[in-house]
Amino acid sequence: MELRTRLAEYMSLRSLGLIFAGTFLFSFGMNVFITPLGLFSGGFLGIAQLVRAFLVNVLGLSLGSADIAGILYFLMSVPLLILAYSQLGRPFFIKTLVCTGLYSFFLTVITGPEQPIFSDTLTSCIVGGLVAGVGAGLTLVSGGCGGGEEILCVYLAQKNPSFSVGRVCILINVLVFGCCAVLFHLPVSLYSVIYSVTANLTLVRVQLQRITMDVMILTKLDNMEQLVFDTVQRGVTRLH
Repeated sequence: MELRTRLAEYMSLRSLGLIFAGTFLFSFGMNVFITPLGLFSGGFLGIAQLVRAFLVNVLGLSLGSADIAGILYFLMSVPLLILAYSQLGRPFFIKTLVCTGLYSFFLTVITGPEQPIFSDTLTSCIVGGLVAGVGAGLTLVSGGCGGGEEILCVYLAQKNPSFSVGRVCILINVLVFGCCAVLFHLPVSLYSVIYSVTANLTLVRVQLQRITMDVMILTKLDNMEQLVFDTVQRGVTRLH
């Protein structure tokens, strides 16, 4: 009861429902349509999937039906979750912790088919990208983020609003898909890019908060920047 009360202080029932549905849809799209094809996601999850491939294909570890990529993704996000707790405010940290935990759980327990549902790889990439993109978009609408590089981008945006956080994501994705092209066949990398582009375009359409608005606040309070971020999770530029 006490845990539920504390959680309600930072997260509404609607937000929790969006996070639950979004993380499930993303994991379903990934594990059912993309993973059976041997393709990869971008970002920190893609790095976790590359580590999983190394453990299975090179070291010969048997992981059973569980997908350890979800667990690896959570472990990789722990340092950034600590950063979120110390720098980005408790409301954002709580939502992001729930998002990351549910992503890890669903990515681990949802098992895909032994054979791809669609015989055509391009169709699987598009369908999987649409489902995963809707899921990722719902988690962002809730006010949280899925952990990994998303926390880093939010932190950099808060500290320096003029910094191009998109470059961080592009750099990580180039690293992931470049490794895919070197370690596997080139089509694996290209189809993984197609999936990621589809998922990101869908995410943009779903995320209802893509409206840009500038608001000027005149105040003598010293902690206004942190107050604004804790309340609406938006970046602030201070003019002296």
